[in-house]
Amino acid sequence: MPWQTFGHDQVKSILEKQLENQQPAQAYLFMGPEGLGKKSLALEFAKMVLRTEKLENHPDFIFLAGEEGDIPVSKVRSLIAELSTKPFVASRKVVVVDNAQNLNASSSNALLKTLEEPSLTTVIILVASQKPLPTIVSRCQVFRFNPFSKKMLKEFSLAKKFQAGEKLVELSFGSPARLERLSRDPGFLEAENDSITRLAKLEKMPQGERLVSLPELAALEPGQLENVFFGWMMHKVGALRNEPTAPKVVSALQQAIFELKTNKNKKLILQGLFLKL
Repeated sequence: MPWQTFGHDQVKSILEKQLENQQPAQAYLFMGPEGLGKKSLALEFAKMVLRTEKLENHPDFIFLAGEEGDIPVSKVRSLIAELSTKPFVASRKVVVVDNAQNLNASSSNALLKTLEEPSLTTVIILVASQKPLPTIVSRCQVFRFNPFSKKMLKEFSLAKKFQAGEKLVELSFGSPARLERLSRDPGFLEAENDSITRLAKLEKMPQGERLVSLPELAALEPGQLENVFFGWMMHKVGALRNEPTAPKVVSALQQAIFELKTNKNKKLILQGLFLKL
């Protein structure tokens, strides 16, 4: 069964050898920024372990998504209960937990016991954009997914049959999924360019004038505001060599993203960020 997900050849090679030897790990952590193909690769690997072309309704496949907020302990306990039974048709059960960074302390501790006492008939794949609790990480075979190089991004665009100029490659921040969306969705491209233009204007404004922009940004949902901060941060990461102030702004945005995840007072977070720009 050939791989469909683009890139990550080293990860694929290791997984293939484990399957050839019939010795997949009991727990994996696929970790890296959004849009690199971590979930796609996890689902493909699940198909290979289960020897099936379709995961939908497969009795030995379990998918747990944590898209918004914490993954509650109740969901993890239900998962553990399902894993307590033997596989129905395959030699193993396979679990993919998407957005595993959303496991809270309680749900992580519930999952930890299963990871500490792994079953030979279970494969658990955690997919995370940020590092889960250290106790979870230490029980997994970790694969780190890194942003694509410009060369890889151009190869990706050729493979997917769309044009990607230098500007779009820079705006993709190393993410093939983001590059494809920027290339195919003019509205998204316009919004991203507008967001970066907004940051440039904010940096040039006196602090008092920046506060005028605060209500508009504070009206965004936390997830939307986090995406704005992330886009600004990655743009500044690309400018580290050429802008003396870029490291300071990157640090301020990292802090703002962290605070946004733990504090719902968006106005205070924005005020703190504006003081550091």
